[in-house]
Amino acid sequence: FTRKSLSASEYVLALFEARDNVAVLIRNRATRQTVQRITTAETVASPDFQSWLRYENFTGTDIYLGMNPIKDGAYNRTKGSIRDIRSLYLDLDKDGSQALEVIRNSNELPAPNFVLDTSPGKHQVVWKVAGIAQDQAESLLYKMANHFGGDPAATDSARVLRLPGFVNRKYEYQFIVQVVQESDRM
Repeated sequence: FTRKSLSASEYVLALFEARDNVAVLIRNRATRQTVQRITTAETVASPDFQSWLRYENFTGTDIYLGMNPIKDGAYNRTKGSIRDIRSLYLDLDKDGSQALEVIRNSNELPAPNFVLDTSPGKHQVVWKVAGIAQDQAESLLYKMANHFGGDPAATDSARVLRLPGFVNRKYEYQFIVQVVQESDRM
């Protein structure tokens, strides 16, 4: 496998099947407004939806993507609305680059599928999975966060993480979130 950078659309379609329902959340810190959309991965990856997200990001919002598909007919992003577990993830804020190297060199974990650079020295690491129950996933996420230095608050199955290709508005400087696909194995 050759590592490669992905666009937001490529990332969404690498994480989900086209017909999966997914959650997109946009948050404006200045106005304290949050908007969530539940729609198909195919729609999120479409040029029109991406154009809307670029406009929202330009006007001051942060852009996030739910990490697990939503049940058909659900209109919110709660643990009860998660259809199945497709991703495990770590949010590496404290000593993020060092923690990422420990993960990459670990014999306890498979190679990450995706690594997002969310700001200098901060990363989000994502593994694609199948056949894991929700309670098992959350327990595993919490153990992984504690063992590898991830944020233990980012261990729920309804979690949203940053969508690559958009400016991280959390800081005064502008940092465009990047993603690299490091493996295609599950």
